[in-house]
Amino acid sequence: MILAIFLHTIEFNFITITSILLTNIIGIYLSVIGFAIGLSFDASTVDAAGTPILLIIATFIIPWKHLLSANSFIDFFTNVQKLFPTYYLYADLDHLSVSHLGLLFVTAIITLLPWLSFIYRKLIN
Repeated sequence: MILAIFLHTIEFNFITITSILLTNIIGIYLSVIGFAIGLSFDASTVDAAGTPILLIIATFIIPWKHLLSANSFIDFFTNVQKLFPTYYLYADLDHLSVSHLGLLFVTAIITLLPWLSFIYRKLIN
């Protein structure tokens, strides 16, 4: 980012700043999930399962309908992806809209509640 600023290859506008903020929010979201996983398993299990977990999470980030031709499975999986905020992050970076921003925050809060309650129970008890 610093190099892009010095080389004048990046333009700071609303979309750039929003993209940076949304990426940080998703980073916090994924960090909370990672923290909960780290609390529930020992270090060697987390190390061994890190790559498979990353691959599973990666399947929810980029909508498959952008990569593959539409069929019933792709439509079904796209509907499953809409339950998670990473789907709306990609959509917002592609076509910024207020409704997608709202859905990003709503799905982030809803899907974080089980993880946060797990962390609360683990740390309090």
